[in-house]
Amino acid sequence: MRISRIGTGLIALCLLGACAQEETVKLDVFYTADVEGFYHSRPEPRFENRVSGGYGILKTFLASQEEPFLLFDGGNWFGSAPEAALTQGTYATKLLKELPVSAAAVNEKDFAFGWPALRGILRELPYPVVVSNIEVDNQIPWPMHDYQIFTRKGIKIGVFGLVGPETVRNHKTRLAGFSVQEPLQAATEMVAKLQSKGVDLIILLNGCGDDDNTAPSDARLAEEVNGIHLILSANKDRETPETDRINNTYIVYPGAKLDSVAHIRLVFDKNKQLKDVLFEDVPLLQETWGEDEALAQEAAELQQQTQLKLNARVSQTEEEITSALGHESVLGDLLADCLYKWSKLDGAILNSDSIRSSLPQGVITEYDLYRMYPYGDNITFLTMKGAAFLKALEASLAAKDNFPQIAGFTVQYNPQASGDRIKQVTLTNGRIVRPQETYRFAVTDHVLAGGFGHDYFIDSLEFKNTFVDARQIMRACLVRQKQITLPKPGRWKIVP
Repeated sequence: MRISRIGTGLIALCLLGACAQEETVKLDVFYTADVEGFYHSRPEPRFENRVSGGYGILKTFLASQEEPFLLFDGGNWFGSAPEAALTQGTYATKLLKELPVSAAAVNEKDFAFGWPALRGILRELPYPVVVSNIEVDNQIPWPMHDYQIFTRKGIKIGVFGLVGPETVRNHKTRLAGFSVQEPLQAATEMVAKLQSKGVDLIILLNGCGDDDNTAPSDARLAEEVNGIHLILSANKDRETPETDRINNTYIVYPGAKLDSVAHIRLVFDKNKQLKDVLFEDVPLLQETWGEDEALAQEAAELQQQTQLKLNARVSQTEEEITSALGHESVLGDLLADCLYKWSKLDGAILNSDSIRSSLPQGVITEYDLYRMYPYGDNITFLTMKGAAFLKALEASLAAKDNFPQIAGFTVQYNPQASGDRIKQVTLTNGRIVRPQETYRFAVTDHVLAGGFGHDYFIDSLEFKNTFVDARQIMRACLVRQKQITLPKPGRWKIVP
């Protein structure tokens, strides 16, 4: 196998014995990132379609190592593979816990299904997850850590992680109360903290991705923050590994989809000063390393379950059921009806932005359902005064491309009005919503947390989280229909 200096492409002479006269300490670091649901072995085009990749082969490769090592993961478990979306990353808890991971990071894509879903994964992992610049209620959200310190071969190594500001920006209604500290500032502060603890080497697990207006690239971090020895990069979705060196910082991106693993050999002198960094892209070839049978079997079972879910019939429709972001839609009415009938309350409200695609004509499969509503939202029951409800509904009209989809009541409104646009809300039983009377509604916990860009639904008298998945209610509703009957439009009625 070939190990080369970062940025030079030359075989390192020290590995061939030329530096034998000098006392050195060599420490191996392995790194994966952007697995994106490719947890299994498969014929890989990058390696002439030889069977490669996946956690099973990675485990046997790591078992072959004779020297102590550190193993890091950069996150991004969700991606183009349907296994990631359908399992919402829960495959990670089944497979990653079987590997000797030292620490991991996450990035923006891992928050795609909201914090409760991600937290459920992280709490099951037997190793720490480090993200140093994300906070909720002025602290790092449990079970994350801001940094970790490891000691190997007498070398003290500090590790911290970063996410970009887009993490909250892209998922702001699913990350209510979260904030992201500017990465360059956070990195500077973490380097100072780790240096004060006497570490010999500082590693950054960087989930910021490529440079944009708000998230610094690996290169900018290396240029502007002194003291980072090694940046392990993620959140790039690129097939092939990349390496670079800027000033005294070495940068490694391992490539996506887990068809190989990055091997970084750190060489220290007798004073524990980093002398050299050597890089090797190790193809995870089954013919070379073999494959752990237990993990291979687990992966095969997960794949089979996923395939069954993908193809399973849910219902059928004679025409495409379309969604819309800026107005009432047939699909929005249908799904709101499902929540309303299940809850048996006065009404149900769903935000358009959570409905990600239409349902196709013909047979509707589980995969269609997941594409349509990919989020793990739970249903919450609200008890509200009419005045609070009308205020929340009025504010929801101001949400751009996120029109309220409703069931159980109709709304007369004037979209052109300069003041209050809602003129009257009437329940299905004919009862008009009055400001001082009390009503009960079903919403997703996402809506309650600000899914319309406001938090007025929090002004309720009582909350009851049912902990029942909204998509499962929708699924059961559609299964019962067999042949879907489309609801009549007109729940929002324009009046002068």
